[in-house]
Amino acid sequence: MSMNRSKSWAFILIAVGFLICMHQVGMHFHVMGLLVPVAMVGLGYVGISNGKKIGWVIFGIGALILITKLSGLLAIVFAVGLMYYGYRMLKKQKDSAEFRL
Repeated sequence: MSMNRSKSWAFILIAVGFLICMHQVGMHFHVMGLLVPVAMVGLGYVGISNGKKIGWVIFGIGALILITKLSGLLAIVFAVGLMYYGYRMLKKQKDSAEFRL
Protein backbone atom coordinates (compact mmCIF):
# COMPACT_ATOMS: atom_id res chain seq x y z
CA MET A 1 0.00 0.00 0.00
CA SER A 2 1.55 3.27 -1.07
CA MET A 3 1.12 6.46 0.94
CA ASN A 4 0.53 9.46 -1.23
CA ARG A 5 0.55 13.03 -0.02
CA SER A 6 -3.20 13.37 0.45
CA LYS A 7 -3.36 10.27 2.66
CA SER A 8 -0.53 11.57 4.83
CA TRP A 9 -2.27 14.92 5.31
CA ALA A 10 -5.52 13.11 6.06
CA PHE A 11 -3.87 11.08 8.83
CA ILE A 12 -2.21 14.17 10.26
CA LEU A 13 -5.49 16.07 10.29
CA ILE A 14 -7.29 13.15 11.91
CA ALA A 15 -4.61 12.90 14.61
CA VAL A 16 -4.70 16.65 15.34
CA GLY A 17 -8.49 16.59 15.45
CA PHE A 18 -8.38 13.66 17.85
CA LEU A 19 -5.97 15.48 20.14
CA ILE A 20 -8.16 18.59 20.13
CA CYS A 21 -11.25 16.51 20.96
CA MET A 22 -9.46 14.71 23.79
CA HIS A 23 -8.29 18.05 25.17
CA GLN A 24 -11.84 19.40 25.16
CA VAL A 25 -13.14 16.27 26.90
CA GLY A 26 -10.55 16.68 29.63
CA MET A 27 -7.89 14.16 28.68
CA HIS A 28 -4.73 16.23 28.42
CA PHE A 29 -1.84 14.74 26.53
CA HIS A 30 0.40 17.80 27.09
CA VAL A 31 0.81 18.01 23.33
CA MET A 32 -1.80 20.69 22.78
CA GLY A 33 0.53 23.43 24.03
CA LEU A 34 3.09 22.43 21.42
CA LEU A 35 0.78 22.43 18.40
CA VAL A 36 0.61 26.21 17.97
CA PRO A 37 4.40 26.83 18.21
CA VAL A 38 5.13 23.91 15.88
CA ALA A 39 2.56 25.27 13.43
CA MET A 40 4.15 28.72 13.68
CA VAL A 41 7.59 27.28 12.94
CA GLY A 42 6.16 25.35 10.00
CA LEU A 43 4.33 28.36 8.58
CA GLY A 44 7.41 30.51 9.12
CA TYR A 45 9.50 28.00 7.19
CA VAL A 46 7.00 28.06 4.33
CA GLY A 47 7.14 31.87 4.37
CA ILE A 48 10.94 31.85 4.36
CA SER A 49 11.07 29.41 1.46
CA ASN A 50 8.65 31.64 -0.49
CA GLY A 51 10.83 34.68 0.13
CA LYS A 52 8.51 36.51 2.56
CA LYS A 53 10.17 38.50 5.35
CA ILE A 54 7.24 37.88 7.71
CA GLY A 55 8.23 34.20 7.63
CA TRP A 56 11.34 35.01 9.66
CA VAL A 57 9.24 36.76 12.30
CA ILE A 58 6.74 33.91 12.57
CA PHE A 59 9.52 31.33 12.59
CA GLY A 60 11.43 33.22 15.31
CA ILE A 61 8.41 33.67 17.57
CA GLY A 62 7.43 30.01 17.16
CA ALA A 63 10.99 28.87 17.89
CA LEU A 64 11.17 31.02 21.04
CA ILE A 65 7.85 29.64 22.28
CA LEU A 66 9.05 26.08 21.61
CA ILE A 67 12.31 26.70 23.46
CA THR A 68 10.44 27.97 26.53
CA LYS A 69 7.96 25.08 26.43
CA LEU A 70 10.73 22.51 26.06
CA SER A 71 13.14 24.14 28.54
CA GLY A 72 12.83 21.28 31.03
CA LEU A 73 13.71 18.73 28.37
CA LEU A 74 16.55 20.91 27.11
CA ALA A 75 17.93 21.16 30.67
CA ILE A 76 17.94 17.37 30.97
CA VAL A 77 19.70 16.99 27.62
CA PHE A 78 22.27 19.59 28.68
CA ALA A 79 22.88 17.79 31.99
CA VAL A 80 23.34 14.43 30.26
CA GLY A 81 25.73 16.08 27.81
CA LEU A 82 27.80 17.50 30.67
CA MET A 83 27.97 14.09 32.36
CA TYR A 84 29.04 12.44 29.11
CA TYR A 85 31.69 15.10 28.49
CA GLY A 86 33.04 14.62 32.03
CA TYR A 87 33.12 10.86 31.56
CA ARG A 88 35.05 11.24 28.30
CA MET A 89 37.54 13.55 30.04
CA LEU A 90 38.11 10.99 32.79
CA LYS A 91 38.49 8.17 30.30
CA LYS A 92 40.98 10.24 28.29
CA GLN A 93 43.09 10.89 31.40
CA LYS A 94 43.05 7.18 32.26
CA ASP A 95 44.09 6.21 28.72
CA SER A 96 46.95 8.74 28.64
CA ALA A 97 48.18 7.61 32.09
CA GLU A 98 48.50 4.02 30.89
CA PHE A 99 50.84 5.02 28.08
CA ARG A 100 53.21 6.90 30.40
CA LEU A 101 53.99 3.87 32.52
